[in-house]
Amino acid sequence: MANNVSAGIGEKYSAVLQTELYESFVWFYIANTKFEGDFVGNDTVHFPRYNKLTVQDLVSSYDTFTPQDVVLTDETFVLDQRKVAAYEISDEDYIEMKVDVDNPLIKSMKEAFANAYDTEIFSEYANAGYVVDDGDMTTASNWGVGNAIIPSKSNIYDLVTAVVEKMDENDIPSQDRFLVLSPKEKRLLANAPELLRSTEMGDRVVTWGFMGEIDGVKIWYSNNLQTVAWAPGVKHAIAGQGKPISFAANIRPQVTFVGSEYKSNSFVNTVKAQSKFGVKTFHEGAIRMIDVQIVA
Repeated sequence: MANNVSAGIGEKYSAVLQTELYESFVWFYIANTKFEGDFVGNDTVHFPRYNKLTVQDLVSSYDTFTPQDVVLTDETFVLDQRKVAAYEISDEDYIEMKVDVDNPLIKSMKEAFANAYDTEIFSEYANAGYVVDDGDMTTASNWGVGNAIIPSKSNIYDLVTAVVEKMDENDIPSQDRFLVLSPKEKRLLANAPELLRSTEMGDRVVTWGFMGEIDGVKIWYSNNLQTVAWAPGVKHAIAGQGKPISFAANIRPQVTFVGSEYKSNSFVNTVKAQSKFGVKTFHEGAIRMIDVQIVA
């Protein structure tokens, strides 16, 4: 009798990794994955977009009018990111180690892939249709327009309401609004005078990256907000409505287990996973997203 269960082991690892991945990190809550099933051996996503129609003046019901042209724009993006994670462990270590090797290592794979996704998604601040900076604050904290906001517990609530004002001014729908801040701003919010024991936020225990809701905006936090080399002192929080950033992968991290029995010169087992993915902010997402510039 010769049992061979290595395929089952691989499926188990994949299930653990996928479950952890979908339930972790903020990207899952702000990124649109509607293109996930649209691949047939290719790596390009097409998103046709029609122009918006406008109303015309009609002085009399007998007047003629000119129908508007319908313009179809084909927006695309390519899955251009490839990531891999792998480790090796010998049969001897499997037998002699007193701890569960695979579970924590699979979870660390999860964190690595989720961090990679987060990094790409939060880099999309550069494609936001609007910006909130120090010029939008009630009282300037860093010399006003064109400069990043210096946050403090006394002005962090004003920062949130500046984001809300920008959304209102630009007719961004009021439902499903969000703002992603860093752990530094999370602490400032938790100690803001306007919020201490006065709203739902004041009593909420922070879990899964979610802090609560202020003025109709869900507040999330992430440690993966981006800075850029030419402006290292500025980090870019992202605010928006719905899921304005599109994410797609034609290779999700499926774990492969290669047992030592398949290797003629080694007793080492290999566990590996790869992913190929891409991120894009289409026009309809850009007009619902704000780059919030904060001093790092």
